[in-house]
Amino acid sequence: MSEEIVERIEYPPGYRFLPTDEELVNPYLMNKAAGRPLPCHAIQEIDATELYSKPPRSLVTFSHREREWFFFIHEDENSNANRKKVRVVGNGNGCWKQTIDEYPICNTNENILAFKTHLTYFSATGKKTHWKMEEYRLRVTNAGCNTNKEFKVKPKLLLNL
Repeated sequence: MSEEIVERIEYPPGYRFLPTDEELVNPYLMNKAAGRPLPCHAIQEIDATELYSKPPRSLVTFSHREREWFFFIHEDENSNANRKKVRVVGNGNGCWKQTIDEYPICNTNENILAFKTHLTYFSATGKKTHWKMEEYRLRVTNAGCNTNKEFKVKPKLLLNL
């Protein structure tokens, strides 16, 4: 991942980045995968190795009472964590467990755009926590690009307090 710093958007009080599933997939995820410009820089980027090396609280910054964070996850060919139902974090600090089977996200014409998976974070002692993750994965035919990296967007670490 490049060392380039991307300026994040600061929203005025009362405004939040709350896209629907279809809005996350198109235009954000599809444009990112195809290397096209995004509507705005509201989604951070992170490598899968960094994501799965820390507990969720260590990955986010609490400001403006945010309870949802969005990340583009960079995964290389050696990272197969995206297909596992249980993903161990760090050296056993906890794990993400898939709680619902993957299901399709369709546009208004009922065409499948992507797939969505729900995960819940469990502490090292096995206790279920309030941290939730929704993972979005493009269909290979919808990626619209020739790249050796897969990009996914996750309304990552959805905190329900």
